Amino acid sequence: MPSFTTSLVSISLALFGSVSAQSPHYCPLLGPVYPPPTNLSNDPTFATAIQDITSVLDDATNNGSLSETSISVQIFDASDAAPLLNFAYTADNINTTLGVSTVDQDTVFRVGSVSKLWTMVLLLIEEGLWPFQESVARFVPELHEAASKLQWDPRRRRDGINHLDWGEVSIRELASHMAGVARDYGVLDLAGMSSQMEQLGFPALAPSEIPPCGNPDPCSREQFFNGLLQSHPIVPTSSTPVYSNAAFQILAYALETMTGQSYEVLLQRDIITPLGLNGTYYKTPNISLGVVPNDSGEYWWNFDLGDEGPAGGIFSSTRDMATLGQAILGSSLFPKSITRRWMKPVTHTSSLDYSVGAPWEIVSFGDERPIDIYSKAGDIGAYSSIIALSPDHNVGFTVLAAGADGHAKVALAADLISAKLIPGLEESAKDQATARFEGTYAASNGTNSSIEITTDDGPGLLVTSWINNGTNMIQSMMTLGHAQDPSTFSIRLYPTGLESPGQISFRALMPPTLSTFGNGPFTSSCITWVVVDGQVYGNVGIDEFVFNVDEMGIVNSILPRVLRTTLSKT
Repeated sequence: MPSFTTSLVSISLALFGSVSAQSPHYCPLLGPVYPPPTNLSNDPTFATAIQDITSVLDDATNNGSLSETSISVQIFDASDAAPLLNFAYTADNINTTLGVSTVDQDTVFRVGSVSKLWTMVLLLIEEGLWPFQESVARFVPELHEAASKLQWDPRRRRDGINHLDWGEVSIRELASHMAGVARDYGVLDLAGMSSQMEQLGFPALAPSEIPPCGNPDPCSREQFFNGLLQSHPIVPTSSTPVYSNAAFQILAYALETMTGQSYEVLLQRDIITPLGLNGTYYKTPNISLGVVPNDSGEYWWNFDLGDEGPAGGIFSSTRDMATLGQAILGSSLFPKSITRRWMKPVTHTSSLDYSVGAPWEIVSFGDERPIDIYSKAGDIGAYSSIIALSPDHNVGFTVLAAGADGHAKVALAADLISAKLIPGLEESAKDQATARFEGTYAASNGTNSSIEITTDDGPGLLVTSWINNGTNMIQSMMTLGHAQDPSTFSIRLYPTGLESPGQISFRALMPPTLSTFGNGPFTSSCITWVVVDGQVYGNVGIDEFVFNVDEMGIVNSILPRVLRTTLSKT
């Protein structure tokens, strides 16, 4: 019977072992192919990207599609308090009597549904991830009562079209829009414009069918649940993502039960005060702090969401949004293990490059490998916003906007920024990795042992020569991998994210470098993740490498750990 290791090699050969050499397909692991770039504010490669971003934003605001929208943009690095870019544009069509006359990084905007991100951060600070699998009915009495009544009514329990079983709705499903619950109750219900609706052919509503709140007055908790529990389910739980504001109102109620504190108190205590935020508010601040579009800006500034505030009611500035983004990337508010588990997709959408988290909207860039950007966008009337984080680079950006058609304008700005930012970050990471790791490493004990590392057009650190006691280890690795053609074989090192004091961990991937695997997903998908640590010698993976660094982070040696040796940089 073949060993498991042999089976892994066979799988690798079956999937990597044919076809021609056009542009190589390297199949790195998910995640960064170089350590995240640092000191970007002084990086000449990245400075070019910032100049390009500034130029495209100048063109879009002065002459293009963003010219009628006031925006504030900040690009930030998790390890640098100073912003990498501040950009602000003040449109002509604003009310300077009520609000600011010039937009800057401290101008306050409504951030709409980006409030959901603040709500999730509060939940993680207070409770961590343990509640995710719990039924929300455990923490919300109104839902517990509804779930209990459903269990005692077999007819309604079988009626899945009209009745939602709240006992099966988890905190995680609410947080990731997978609960199948109604989008809202009362807020902006079209019953508020019944005469226009009747002219469009809709029937007149009986008084009992018209929500008593939400337009314009916010619903009380009692009114909210009385209406929501009569709303029809949208889809079964955990079947497909369907956006819901009501889900985050319920999450806030659950959080208040867990903590015994109001949402407003938690926001101030857990985020605003520790991060030193001066431009973030839960209750409507003085309008003089904000930018107010002439078209309905005052109305939307003062629009009261009541208890739906945790879903869309927060006010903030780009300075404060960037500070929150830095805290998330740097895990300064909760442990890194929680950050890693949280910043993962929960479900696909029907777009292959767009997934959903809790509450992340995750977009993927790149052809050779996916670069996932964890974002959250929001809209409320005349105000739109987005925050976007790249964990691969420890960098993010935020865009706040005020004006007509804000969602489309913010999405355009995010596209314009990303098109320059992501390639710039990739290039900076590669340049810094080249300067830091490239070179020849050799044994100091007189044995014929050395390794040469560089970078090329492919990803990761490339091993171009590797000798151990006179033996060509690249050829040895080809023999172990049953590879025949040296031109299709490479050893590339990728960072694992594991670090110890004075050490950085990498793993090598050694599949044949081939251009085409097959025509369908079973044959064309990258499965390099299956073969990592697939061959071990004395309980050490042949693919494990560790770099030693000094207190300044300068690389001085490498350990190919399977060889039980240290090679010093020459």
